[in-house]
Amino acid sequence: MEWGIFGLIMLTAAVAGRAAFSAFALSCGAFTLIFTFVSAVFARRFLLARHGHAATPLPPITMIKPLKGDDRDLYKNLASFCRQDYPCFQILFCLASPDDPALSAVSRLKKEYPDADIEVVVSQNRIGYNPKVNNMANAYPFAKYDLLLMSDSDILVAPGFLKRMAAPFADSSVGLVTSFYQASGVRGLWGCMEALSINAHFLPQAACAAQFGMRFAMGAAMMVRRQAFEASGAFSNLADHLADDFRLGESVREAGWRLETAGGCVDAVPDIASGLGHFNHLVRWARTIRLCHPAGYYASLLQHGFSLLTLRLLVQGPDAAGVALLSAVWAAKAVSTALLAAGLGGRQPARALCLLPLSEWFSFVAWFAACASNTVLWRGELFVVRSQGRLEPVAP
Repeated sequence: MEWGIFGLIMLTAAVAGRAAFSAFALSCGAFTLIFTFVSAVFARRFLLARHGHAATPLPPITMIKPLKGDDRDLYKNLASFCRQDYPCFQILFCLASPDDPALSAVSRLKKEYPDADIEVVVSQNRIGYNPKVNNMANAYPFAKYDLLLMSDSDILVAPGFLKRMAAPFADSSVGLVTSFYQASGVRGLWGCMEALSINAHFLPQAACAAQFGMRFAMGAAMMVRRQAFEASGAFSNLADHLADDFRLGESVREAGWRLETAGGCVDAVPDIASGLGHFNHLVRWARTIRLCHPAGYYASLLQHGFSLLTLRLLVQGPDAAGVALLSAVWAAKAVSTALLAAGLGGRQPARALCLLPLSEWFSFVAWFAACASNTVLWRGELFVVRSQGRLEPVAP
């Protein structure tokens, strides 16, 4: 549908006139206000209810950590996985190049945690177009245990993290457990903007949706039973997908296993240095959602009430109803974000909440930009993204 959606909206607005657009914007604003409160309440209840869940017994776990480049706080993030309060675990760090700067952090870890079961796998073997999946697939033959944890390199965890992730596997029908994440340790304007896109937009909506049945996985932290992983097609099933986490959750469910969530949240540490980098990330994220779940994506336009109300104000001038609703939406998002972060022990800077209007507009423009094309630039390579997030290189 791509730009046709935008054109249809513009044509409808031109034909229907300002009065119809005004009514639509007010309706979306009211919907956004109600949805903000509802999602915050459900998300807080859902996430806090699972806090402190412990596993008994404690089966051994293999952690697979794909690495590329020396990201900010990389050593601190990786070290948090070595300090787990858990009796038996293995860590496989996997990279594509022996010259990757991330190796220096891994070498330091091996010296400072000599008792940890750490192995490094360096291989350029490719089974598909997703470089992260290629790295993990190369490490997979070295995995010792039947519970497999896959987690991104920018994730920071508490010492009880593995216990919370392993707990739901006491139920033999559970095939995969995933963890929600919140942004922390932000620096600068664009770090705050990236954090808001997670803490104020993604987290409450995703946690609210999960309360009605978990249907997706998140790359921040996914633990899968080896039997379920093999039944889902393992890494060969993920190798050509941009949203490998979404694909994994979907495939495990299709194989007849249940998905569950762990208690609490892990911390994601944004490493965004520019407005363009932040915007490109939003567009890639939005485009992936559109291709994996198109109906939900287009329906999410109703959640952009703040931006539509702002546009209404610019088109026909301020009025009491519009300004009051606009202010209420801003206040509701700020309060719900702050309360959710406080309940989860998050570190969302209060001053960042002043940036919510700008964050809303970045998200709104990215929503339209994600309809404009099916191509993404990823790790210096240009891909066309097909249905369900399948990657196809523009050039061989």
